[in-house]
Amino acid sequence: MRKKIHQHIYWYSCLGIAFMLPVWGKLIPTIIVIFILNWLLSGDYIKTLPALFSVKSRRNTLLFAGIYILYVIGLLYTSNFSYAWFDLEVKLSLLIFPLVFSTADFGFLDSKRLRLMMLWYVAGCVTGSLLLLGHAVVLWQENIPGSFYYMKLGWYFHPSYFAMYLDFAMAFIIIELLSAFSLRSSSRPSFTFFFLLAWFFVFIFLLSSKMGLLCMVMIAVLASAELVFRQRKVFGGLGLLILTLILMWAGLHVFSGTSARVAASTETIAGMAPPETSKSTSDRVEIWKASFEIIKSNLWFGVGTGDVKDRLIEQYKEKNIEHALEFRLNAHNQFLQTFLTLGLPGILALLLMLILPMVASFRNRYYLYFVFILLFSVNIVSESMLEEQAGVVWYAFFNAILFTVNRDS
Repeated sequence: MRKKIHQHIYWYSCLGIAFMLPVWGKLIPTIIVIFILNWLLSGDYIKTLPALFSVKSRRNTLLFAGIYILYVIGLLYTSNFSYAWFDLEVKLSLLIFPLVFSTADFGFLDSKRLRLMMLWYVAGCVTGSLLLLGHAVVLWQENIPGSFYYMKLGWYFHPSYFAMYLDFAMAFIIIELLSAFSLRSSSRPSFTFFFLLAWFFVFIFLLSSKMGLLCMVMIAVLASAELVFRQRKVFGGLGLLILTLILMWAGLHVFSGTSARVAASTETIAGMAPPETSKSTSDRVEIWKASFEIIKSNLWFGVGTGDVKDRLIEQYKEKNIEHALEFRLNAHNQFLQTFLTLGLPGILALLLMLILPMVASFRNRYYLYFVFILLFSVNIVSESMLEEQAGVVWYAFFNAILFTVNRDS
């Protein structure tokens, strides 16, 4: 009876996190506290800790916490302890979820439960998007320009993060549809799924997230490849790809603001336009250059957990990168951010925690996990997503869940 109670709390905590991530992130810490307290009171770790290092599957789960340990070690050669402790607090999910999922009893968490949890996540994405839309309507009634576009639409979410959330929801829906078609079921997939795909597609265009748009195309290409090469539905796969390209073309013509951002960024990266044409892209390029300068002189162990922001600001001053200096921006690339902070051990840990699960999930045809890792890997090229709760919790939570289901299946 006691065990069932603890498992129910685990389960509803997971549902709560999955639903609230795209709705209201400020409630997430409270749910995580309940999650941890339940783990402490359950006492599961008393039984599992002694065998933790002899049970490979659980040990592998715990290894995801390795990067957090490196950030703790980074305290040994840092001077700004105020920022260091803040950074460790933000990243705490990188330790909590691998620790709990490697030592607790999650035997009840199977593929069926995972599907139900993902449906709750999709419901959260719908709820969150409706809240953002409602806020945009209020701004529009106040005659605020651009109310339904980019940062104003994002409100309390950065558009890149929310677009990533929606991309993952779309990936789940598409995997569900592909699974239904491959089983040749007589029952047709729910019309709701197709409506949600259309809704999320439009919303990502309104968010004007360039990485969000790129990831949508990437998901469509993967789905087309699945249809062509595995399900042997060549016309279906090619049709899906062509339909996606047509919709993307139409979207870029309908949503002129998004089209202008994409065109400006493309031209800036190619060196065909002045930097002011796409301020966000040109700023990132300058920030990346500044980051490389710091990395060159701190290759082995980085600058330490607390000093990374100070060193970046010094470099912004030296290079006269005004926008980055004014807003004290991070490296806007998690690979560079981790390299800056922890040096070679940090970047190797980050690469391994992405590449190894990606390879294993692809071999096992565990496509939801594969797409999850791929989405995160692509998005952290332009954002330091492990520096914000919205990115840390999303990655740490879903990575632990998806890895555990595959581990225990």
